Amino acid sequence: RASAPAPAPAAVATKAKAPALPRRPVAELRLLYQRARRDVARAKAATAIKAAQQVMTALIYGGIYDLDDSQRSVQDRFGLLSLCVIGSTNLAVASTIRAFPKEKSIVLRERSPRSGRPMYGALPYLFSKV
Repeated sequence: RASAPAPAPAAVATKAKAPALPRRPVAELRLLYQRARRDVARAKAATAIKAAQQVMTALIYGGIYDLDDSQRSVQDRFGLLSLCVIGSTNLAVASTIRAFPKEKSIVLRERSPRSGRPMYGALPYLFSKV
């Protein structure tokens, strides 16, 4: 009784892995930044609300502090500067937190290794949002 011959190497189906493409973080960052800029340009109402928040915050802070050339005024300026930085950071973080659920599915899809590697790295994505 003769056994069946083994299939020829050409007949064996193998799934070839896509060659790894070199990363180009600057190009990735540029594309992600352009997309983020388009998103901001499309959201005119949100941009107007953020600008109004900044103006109102500046008016309130300006009304609280009376600045002149004394040592007390220098300390007040440092406090005002600290308050402005903390307030601006909080507004930026709040808008990012609100946008996260909307972007999560998009980012997961784009970062899934469909063809051997993600569309972009985490670092270019982070820098495009900052």
